[in-house]
Amino acid sequence: RHFQDPRLIQLFGRYATYCGASPFEAPGTLMLIAHAEQRGVWLIDGGMKALALLFARLSRDLGAEVRTSCAVKEILVKDRSVTGVVLANGERLEADAVVFNGDVNALASGCLGPALAAAGSRLAYGERSQSALTWSLVGSGSGFDLAPHTVFFSADYQAEFENVFKRKKLPGSPTVYVHAPDRPPDGRPMDGGEKERLFVLVNAPALADGTDITAEEQERCEESMLSLMRRVGLNLQWQQGEMVRTSPQEFARRFPASQGALYGRVAHGWRSSFQRPGSKGPLKGLYLAGGSVHPGPGVPMATLSGRLAARSLLNDFHSRVPYRQAGIIGGMSTA
Repeated sequence: RHFQDPRLIQLFGRYATYCGASPFEAPGTLMLIAHAEQRGVWLIDGGMKALALLFARLSRDLGAEVRTSCAVKEILVKDRSVTGVVLANGERLEADAVVFNGDVNALASGCLGPALAAAGSRLAYGERSQSALTWSLVGSGSGFDLAPHTVFFSADYQAEFENVFKRKKLPGSPTVYVHAPDRPPDGRPMDGGEKERLFVLVNAPALADGTDITAEEQERCEESMLSLMRRVGLNLQWQQGEMVRTSPQEFARRFPASQGALYGRVAHGWRSSFQRPGSKGPLKGLYLAGGSVHPGPGVPMATLSGRLAARSLLNDFHSRVPYRQAGIIGGMSTA
């Protein structure tokens, strides 16, 4: 409402998409992201994978056992308390507490057992945040000096989000985000036009019930994406086998019950932030973390959700003092 130039509206409205929301429906508080980014954006040596490996090393140093590629089939429940998990291979792991960091809708949908479906019904959310159609590739870009992060805006921003949220369709003229991790921060061109890693993303709808986004629709969106970049001078090229395209249905397969939504409940309306589940689940011993719970999606927010879950667990299971000293105004201190 405070900008007259449509380009400024697009530019500053972009921050709402960090939470998977439409800039035309999201609360204005998300604009605070712009002020945070003015102080700089951090890069991790070795990429995001290095952060995960660091967490794993620190966990092992503290005595944890880290298992990967190890699917959980069911969270065990007895007398409204969790008692452990059953793995896909049938192995049972007993536990007094379970921290779940998948999409919370998976609990309400029964993906982790009927007891969780009944208890987790209040965690189910209605409108989902947006998904994405992405291209991960090794290729070359010429004609435009890419920065590590570059956004190419569509001509009609409002129509793009009406397609994503109301029509549940890929935008006909999408805004395109390009991440070039091998580029220096000042955006200098690569030497000699050699191949580099590139990640390209356009906004896409979460899947409606019983529907997929067809290969033909994805190919049309890909051509629109390439056409937009050619108009501004960027020519992307890659060889067959050097690109992986990931659709909303692939995200739905990776994250059960999400229907491809990458950010949980959509952040539309001023109450949306208060409707996310907290760190305590609906059963004793069940704790929640990840981008679909408070305080929200994104690496910093999801990390904070993990800290909140850990704090709640420790408060519940490792309290050493049964009664805290309290000072009562007008009375006396009691043990």
